[in-house]
Amino acid sequence: MEKIAIMVDSAADISPSLAEEKGIYYMPLYVNIKDKFLKDRIDISPEEFYAYIKSENYLPKTSLPAPGDIMALVEKIKDDGYDKLIIICLGSKFSGTFNLCDMLEAEGIETFAFDSKNLTLAEGMLALHAKKLVDEGKSFEEIKLSLEKLRDNARVFFTLETFKYIIEGGRVPKTFGKISDALSVKPIISVSPENAKFNLLKIVRGEKKVFKQFYNIAKENLEGAKEYYFFIAHGDSFDMAMKLEEVLKEFIDGASLFIKDQISPTLGANTGPGLLGFGFLKLE
Repeated sequence: MEKIAIMVDSAADISPSLAEEKGIYYMPLYVNIKDKFLKDRIDISPEEFYAYIKSENYLPKTSLPAPGDIMALVEKIKDDGYDKLIIICLGSKFSGTFNLCDMLEAEGIETFAFDSKNLTLAEGMLALHAKKLVDEGKSFEEIKLSLEKLRDNARVFFTLETFKYIIEGGRVPKTFGKISDALSVKPIISVSPENAKFNLLKIVRGEKKVFKQFYNIAKENLEGAKEYYFFIAHGDSFDMAMKLEEVLKEFIDGASLFIKDQISPTLGANTGPGLLGFGFLKLE
């Protein structure tokens, strides 16, 4: 009988404690702060990370897991008795993590690297779903096929307090920032697996209109959905995340799984503090 393990990188925003609870192996990316390489959510927490950005006005860099770290974790997984491994990765257009894992070969264990073409909990919920399928006794091939089928059902939508950090990280054109600064408006940005990049959906002014757009997006995508996972993610925006939870309560109540958490340092290094968003994985 196959014994299948699931590994996920830290950009999936599954905390180490949640990964341990669910039986998922956690692979941290690195945050580089003044020549110190810190493991995401292990050596530095989201709270410490955002406090650092605010106090130092400095945007840290990020880097891939070291190949030696990945191999050491794979060896541990093999020693734990697994003969198959599925690695859920941050979208390959956002990071080289998938390419690194896809080249992986280890004796005594068959590995499969899956390009989520997404990030944050849209990636993480694919990992949680894969582990659920493992627990249900699905085969290695069945789980791979399910991930491929569901990848396009994973979505994330977010807004930012400022374009400053995401522009510095090179993730969007500089013209985005000029629009935002000139008009004092908020962007509504999506990430979708079809093109695996940030897409500017709308520009709105004011908190109420942001929440209204988020509600409309959730309704458009989830009305009538039979089964789905749902999440709210934020970057040092606890109060706004609480408000968004109230606005989206009907969709949260209909979800078979709901998670609310902070964006990890790995992703926060590209968006900075002030991010607020939500997303889902439809399982049908």
